[in-house]
Amino acid sequence: MLHSGLSEGERFDAWRQLKTGERRVAVGARSVVFAPVKNLGVIVVDEEHDATYKQNEAPRYQARDVATVRAIKEGAICILGSATPSLESWHNREKGKFHYIGLPDRVGGGSLPPVHTVDLRKELQNNKSSIKSGDDASMVLSPVLKEAMGVRIARREQTLLLLNRRGYSSFVQCRSCGGVENCTKCSISLTYHRNRGQMVCHHCGQSKKALARCSSCSSSDLSFKGMGTEQVERIVNETFPGVRVARMDLDTTSGKWSHQEILGRVERGEVDILLGTQMISKGLDFPRVTLVGVINADVGMHLPDFRSSERTFQLLSQVAGRAGRGSLGGEVFIQTFLPEHYVLQAALKHDYMGFARKEMSQRQNPAYPPFVRLVNVVINSPDNECAADNIEMATRFLDLAKKRMNIGGEVGVVGPAPCPIEKIHDRWRWHFLVRSASVSALNQLIGPLTKEFKTKGRDVRLIVDRDPSSLL
Repeated sequence: MLHSGLSEGERFDAWRQLKTGERRVAVGARSVVFAPVKNLGVIVVDEEHDATYKQNEAPRYQARDVATVRAIKEGAICILGSATPSLESWHNREKGKFHYIGLPDRVGGGSLPPVHTVDLRKELQNNKSSIKSGDDASMVLSPVLKEAMGVRIARREQTLLLLNRRGYSSFVQCRSCGGVENCTKCSISLTYHRNRGQMVCHHCGQSKKALARCSSCSSSDLSFKGMGTEQVERIVNETFPGVRVARMDLDTTSGKWSHQEILGRVERGEVDILLGTQMISKGLDFPRVTLVGVINADVGMHLPDFRSSERTFQLLSQVAGRAGRGSLGGEVFIQTFLPEHYVLQAALKHDYMGFARKEMSQRQNPAYPPFVRLVNVVINSPDNECAADNIEMATRFLDLAKKRMNIGGEVGVVGPAPCPIEKIHDRWRWHFLVRSASVSALNQLIGPLTKEFKTKGRDVRLIVDRDPSSLL
């Protein structure tokens, strides 16, 4: 077993045992793809679509791609497993590069649970008076979801509730001046964590005591906007007094073995309702979980990233698969303001192929992976103007290189522009995208950028991220 929790000595012992053949199987996270296994026969990449297979710090690599290349070089078989394959892998299957083996039946038998959408637009219309008075519980647990949860509680069955946003409220806004409490190091609002009594930045980790008054105008008329898992937990406890509720997110699983402790309680039947972020969406197999509720499926749907729809579909499909894994059957309710969206329609029917066809057509014009290869070139600096000047210089450098190499028609450059999140850790970020269907043309152009381009100014960093997992 190889993972980041091993000491240097333990890691050395594990690698030595694999290299000498004393151990013949290596299991671990993405870095295990480099393990010195002798006479390698097979590499299995489970949940191959998962974004965590991409290493986003130097040395940058996509473990799934490394696995396929290593298998080819060593004459081994590479198995990429997923119920919702990445579109890159699906495209490789369509081109004949990958061999497809479908698993039409669930392990252990049984059928996929029926999925229902709950139109939050109608719920909003029906409950305007209660929402105006401050009672927005009906927008968290719609009547149909609340009724289904009550039935499961009466039957002593278990429920999973998903909301992929931790904390209590996404941001705090002053009703008097309109000001929002922002992180001083990042261009993003602070998230209110009620249990800790703190405002926290989810990017750099900066935190401060939750304010009772606006820091700009000193007004005490503050509004808590957006919803996180802490708020859902409060509403569930108020709606179903005495029910055993467990919350599973980064805040509750930061301690050693806390992850296993929560899941152990669920497995022993000591939890009636498990709510959490995406960490509850896969890998869980509890036969008494007969209901899954998605509090708001639209979270993450419209992020400024071309993979946002794909990730939303994968998340919904994965969490829906947690229901009905035993003889009791199951049911799924997805709450959304966009029930007609193709992502929701495909999730409703467990229709991966239908989703893939639609999403692939969306990525053809303008061209995005899997039809082109992408490079995200980022320059960051403590000085915003310096970062902007350097990204302009890098763009001009590439334009001249394209003309010199006569590959202008094969490679496109989009930008430059500020990154969607302009500042992180007190560093301003600008970027542009380089895309091409020709890997060789891309290599020809990016090579000189990494080797010859020189930034100007103090503490200016150039990042060249090939095949980025996210553009945020």
